[in-house]
Amino acid sequence: MKKLLLLPLLTGISTGAVAQDVRPLSEFAETRAMYTAESDLACAGDEAAFTRLLTAADPEQAGDPAALSALAWLVASDTCAYYTGDDEQISYFYLRAAQKGYPVALAYSGIRMIRGLGIPQNPNSGAGLVMLAFEGGFGDAGAMLAGELITGIHMPRDLEAAQSLLQAAEAAGADESLLDNVWSAYNAVSQ
Repeated sequence: MKKLLLLPLLTGISTGAVAQDVRPLSEFAETRAMYTAESDLACAGDEAAFTRLLTAADPEQAGDPAALSALAWLVASDTCAYYTGDDEQISYFYLRAAQKGYPVALAYSGIRMIRGLGIPQNPNSGAGLVMLAFEGGFGDAGAMLAGELITGIHMPRDLEAAQSLLQAAEAAGADESLLDNVWSAYNAVSQ
């Protein structure tokens, strides 16, 4: 079923249908914390937590976007009990959550699209999704996109844009360890 829905999801997201529906990350604070905790428990092998997360995510219906995103993380993390490593499945969960305007899922969907992980590679559309996530209040998204611009592997290297994104991500409160890693990569390449 997920493979049948993947193309319409991509079409809707990559054509900008999500843009007007991006919701501020602050709207998700409570559910994000709750489902992050559930995914942490499930990662450690807690079957009841996994069942609760899966029920809340309900990927074939109108699942909670924070739960869908937490489920995607869970099956993508190779140190977790419920790891599948299935790129199509991971992208499917993130895309379902992104359709609901969830900034975290928009960022990860965008990065997966830039890299072509489980979905067709499209760096321009992917970067657009990451920027929507950043505009929705997910500061990490700016640093994530800066990292892609620094490596130049999946999109053209642009150190000036990367530096601007990193500065904006810092101002937006991005994760310190993520910022440190991306600034280190920037410094290594820019010298």
